Amino acid sequence: MLRLLALLLLLLSLATSAQTLPATHFKSVQAFINKMVEEHHFSRAQLTLIFSEIKFIVADKNNKKKPKKRKTITWDKYRALSITNERIEDGLEFWEDNLTTLEHAEAAYHVPSEIIVAILGIETNYGNKKGNHPTFKTLTQRAFGNYRRRNFYKQELESFLLMARENVIPPLSIQGSYAGAMGYPQFIASSYRHYAVDFNKDRKIDLFSDPIDAIGSIANYFDQHHWHDGGEITRPILLDKEQQKYASNTIKKPKKSASYWRNKGFNIDADIDQQTKLAFISLPQKIMNETWLTFWNFYVLTRYNHDNRYAMAVYQLSQKLKQKFNLKNHQ
Repeated sequence: MLRLLALLLLLLSLATSAQTLPATHFKSVQAFINKMVEEHHFSRAQLTLIFSEIKFIVADKNNKKKPKKRKTITWDKYRALSITNERIEDGLEFWEDNLTTLEHAEAAYHVPSEIIVAILGIETNYGNKKGNHPTFKTLTQRAFGNYRRRNFYKQELESFLLMARENVIPPLSIQGSYAGAMGYPQFIASSYRHYAVDFNKDRKIDLFSDPIDAIGSIANYFDQHHWHDGGEITRPILLDKEQQKYASNTIKKPKKSASYWRNKGFNIDADIDQQTKLAFISLPQKIMNETWLTFWNFYVLTRYNHDNRYAMAVYQLSQKLKQKFNLKNHQ
């Protein structure tokens, strides 16, 4: 009896400390709807209808929980999760199945096939894991809820509604990642609108079920971010204690030339041209950090995901795929 009473009291306290309200209850959402109607000529009735489907749990101000900080895993663990034998084998199969399309994309945009395949492998396991989170709900809750980068998500929500209208897709039907990325390549809405292409020329852009459009769109994304045709990506380098201060855990855009770094005493390989812009990164590991010399194309990889570990995983997976693909096809 006492346990039942305690349970009832707990349920009563939860009911009084939090309530569920539709998104349209909030003035910030109403202002956003007004903007979409006035600037982009959306139907107010339709927007009000779909936003009313999204619910917010409004907690007691005195009972708010601080969001948990996500732990950053070391590069060695990140690499082990990203580059697996299964992902390599699946990548080779995807490459074979889409060989003509990949060759077409490489010829059109000058982005290597292995890079495109590696991106698809790490993002969605070649389209097999695109995410099952309702994207409209995700973006709405992040744009108007208690999230960091709310302004970013508000802009993405605007792009998402425009993208859905332009491609004649019901907004509530779209699913993606927990953070709002979508389709084979996990494009956010603004990237979908700016970089997605109709690569198979069927008069529609489909990154949700069409690997051909996905391949062309990834290639176009890197081309638009000025991928250097035939340019090197990265190579390992040993740095002494003093030099390591120039190797950052965060993204480094190559700005100084090989000549500049040689004059500072760095052991830059002789085959690298004096004018080539270089940067240095450090990848934290459990035992000893790895240090790498990076070129412009590595920086371009970080435009897809702003994490050096991600860019390095794409590079290393691409090299394993290329090696095995060439070996398999030249036996």
